[in-house]
Amino acid sequence: MKKILIPTDFSTNSYKAIDYITELFKNEACAFYFLNVYNYGTGGLSAIEMLQADDEWFEKPKEESLQHLGDLLDEYAVNKNNEKHEYHVISESLSLVKAMEKHIESIDVDLIVLKGNAKISKNIESIVGKIRTCPVLIVPPYASMNKKINLAIASNFTEEVRTNEIDSFLEIFKNTNFIITVLALTNEKDMPDETSRHIKLLCNHLENQTDKTVALEFTAKSDNLKTYAISHLSSIMCVVDKKPDLLRKIGLCKSRVISTLEKLHNNPVLTIHQ
Repeated sequence: MKKILIPTDFSTNSYKAIDYITELFKNEACAFYFLNVYNYGTGGLSAIEMLQADDEWFEKPKEESLQHLGDLLDEYAVNKNNEKHEYHVISESLSLVKAMEKHIESIDVDLIVLKGNAKISKNIESIVGKIRTCPVLIVPPYASMNKKINLAIASNFTEEVRTNEIDSFLEIFKNTNFIITVLALTNEKDMPDETSRHIKLLCNHLENQTDKTVALEFTAKSDNLKTYAISHLSSIMCVVDKKPDLLRKIGLCKSRVISTLEKLHNNPVLTIHQ
């Protein structure tokens, strides 16, 4: 059974992301973990006021979190019952990233699902930048779905693509109708031999892994990635997040995948870590 972690703030977009992923994996055996984090809003309180706060003040945020999680559990475990799915709730008084890191390890999470917005949120930037132990799927509010899902894996292939997270994601799709497209962000006519080798390695691996024919397309301009995505709104766009360099590790620059995500805010996007 695959384990999927879904942070939620109980917003409409959060519910839409859950609806999308539970429908996408309706034929797969999955355990969904709904995670909500809360805080005590202590920014305006002095140390003395903190000491004088009663138990009710400390318990209220936790109780509200658990109440909303209970409502969420009723919605999916009871009202939208699927025998292949099971649901769990987690409430934590931690930062979102720290709470996710804690439970990714303890649960052994296979996939993280985040709600998307018109603009890339600070939470998404932080999660994509710091959590690299499993793939992250970002689901926009109006994500569409066809009977056959297209997984479009985009890269410039200047480096060999590690397939661990792709394989993990495909494993969840065992009973789902899908096709695979490799989208090479390079000019087919004058690409280096090394780039060609990296493309062939990935295509051969995917075909051996899935017993499916992999479609290969080329687009020389990075802007064409957005054009492709717009014309394939039901596709899941898989983008490769390269291993962080020193400047990124010390916080002086962001992952390049963030700028790519901004171009693809109408599509579900899977980030694949290298």
